[in-house]
Amino acid sequence: MSWKAIDALDDARDATGSLLLPFDAGRWARLALIALFVGGIGSGGGGAGNAGNTGVTFPADGTPPTNVPIDSLPGFVTPGNVFAAVVVLAAIGITLGLIWSFIGSVMQFVFVDGVVSKDVRIRKPFRERLGLGARLFVFQIGLVLAVLLLLGLPLAAVVLGGISLDGSVFLLAIPLVFLAILVFLVLAIALQLTTDFVVPTMIAEDKQVIDSWRRVVPVFRAEFSEFGLYIVVRFVLGILASIAVGIAAALVLLVVAIPFAIVGGGIFLALSAAGVSAFSTAGLALFGALGLLFVLTAIAVSALVQMPVVTFFRYYSLFLLGSADESLDLVSNFRTEDDTPAPEGPTPA
Repeated sequence: MSWKAIDALDDARDATGSLLLPFDAGRWARLALIALFVGGIGSGGGGAGNAGNTGVTFPADGTPPTNVPIDSLPGFVTPGNVFAAVVVLAAIGITLGLIWSFIGSVMQFVFVDGVVSKDVRIRKPFRERLGLGARLFVFQIGLVLAVLLLLGLPLAAVVLGGISLDGSVFLLAIPLVFLAILVFLVLAIALQLTTDFVVPTMIAEDKQVIDSWRRVVPVFRAEFSEFGLYIVVRFVLGILASIAVGIAAALVLLVVAIPFAIVGGGIFLALSAAGVSAFSTAGLALFGALGLLFVLTAIAVSALVQMPVVTFFRYYSLFLLGSADESLDLVSNFRTEDDTPAPEGPTPA
């Protein structure tokens, strides 16, 4: 028995190779920029705090300290100002995140256009797909907000309802935690299926998000085992690919960091020779500019390293969708005669 979800892997590999080779710097750069938005580069960081002798004593009974040197703090550092700064920073972060997500939604369509036509462009298809991208963005945000609202209702009932936090409440929270994990898993699968199969359906039939979901749901049902296998294969390969991309990016960044370290050392020696502290305004400006340049370089390198993997997965979903439904086959020009999906209808005698 031949599995379409397995056969599509070979097709995706061949199509990825035909798109990326022979090497074209402009095409690779545009694909890397697109992959930066549709593939995503996440990073997590943590910090550690140090405690020293600040002159503030903390009573053993847990009461607040009474000898905080308030007068030593700048006049503008007040609880109200700190809270306002936190709110402003949070608003800026949310706004930037929404803008990034919106661009990524439009880029999903730009990406499909590029890999299907092998003519990778950004500006023109971005303008043409702006409307579809906006609808996809609203749908995804609405889906996430609905899930957060659903999971937030029990917490809001506890906080606003004045329910005491005794042992029974914590016992009740255990199944809620498992429910939250299940809901987020379903949400992740729904978002993945949307970008992998609903987006190309929107392009193929010029439909809206909900209409495209209605269009592909019967395809999912008819080929349930194939798409179920796709989810499993996609998940496993995604983990392996993330590890490989992370290692490759780290190795490349180690090499890239060498000239930055040399330049940084040169700046430090030059400042020392001039009698200027590295923590002066000039020193901080120079090192800050060098650090910003390194961060931008790291982002570019990461996007470039992950681009072939993101391209492969995009082809993988397109080939499976086309195999399951010929009318949604956007990559028919990549197929050989043996790969061409059989037409729907009765087999001629």
